[in-house]
Amino acid sequence: MKYAKPSLLLNLMLLLPLLPMNQALAQSTGASANSASAQATSATPAKKGFFNSDDWFFSWGYNKTHYSNSNINVSQPSLGNNFTVNGVQGHDEFTHLTCCSPDNLRLGRYLNEEKTYGLDLSLDHTKFTSTIGQVAFVSGKNSGGVGNQVLSNDYFSYMLHNGLNHVMVNLSYRKPLLGDLDETSNLTFIGKVGTGLAIVHPYSVINGNEYQMGKKSLTDPLGFNNGWWRIVGTSTGVELGMRYVFMKPFYLEWTNKQIFTNMSNVPVFQGSATQNLRSNEVIFSVGYTFDPHH
Repeated sequence: MKYAKPSLLLNLMLLLPLLPMNQALAQSTGASANSASAQATSATPAKKGFFNSDDWFFSWGYNKTHYSNSNINVSQPSLGNNFTVNGVQGHDEFTHLTCCSPDNLRLGRYLNEEKTYGLDLSLDHTKFTSTIGQVAFVSGKNSGGVGNQVLSNDYFSYMLHNGLNHVMVNLSYRKPLLGDLDETSNLTFIGKVGTGLAIVHPYSVINGNEYQMGKKSLTDPLGFNNGWWRIVGTSTGVELGMRYVFMKPFYLEWTNKQIFTNMSNVPVFQGSATQNLRSNEVIFSVGYTFDPHH
């Protein structure tokens, strides 16, 4: 025991010089760990938000539309009429481009990193007008007459002139044909399929009785049974075409779109009309891909 205290004192004296070295080593190890953690954090890419990214696109365009012949059924219970005008020919009312009234609008977002798949909300504004002077076969019960009839301005004039609107959600796919996607001089094939609502603003004259929606009101713009625009059915579309980036991030798009529309409860004088219609749109659009570098 007499040597215990001197031995303990000797050991402490030997250990004292090593303490600063141990502290420095610990600090160095901690700094290295923090540096590695910071590097790992910086190496991890920041997660992009759904609305805060460069994956969005927008387009503005016009169309020329052709229609297949269709049957229009008219029901007017209070007048005792329930008849069908068979094989009605309809035409578009497009005349010229107007800068502030586009026919086609698209707002969408790409769904994958390669930007080959996208989802968009679209508005296709078309106009359907029955061709005056054509002869159509009218079947059923009609106080104005049945059989072969000339569709005159007074006998039967049927317009979805402001318009026959298709509001759809579309899934799209792009395949590069020339250059890199969304770069200047890039050409891609694009295909789309979508479905949504048919919304019309009708005007008609049947057996001399006129029907029109009246003035547009901000308090009653849209509805199923009222409103200046009426939701009357569904539209489904298939669209194929080309997109060309003429100067990044601006692009041109030409597509051909087939639309199948099922409509019922289209308001007419003291009744409603039903119509199934196939439309073919030729669409030309100018678009913009949102890019934080431009």
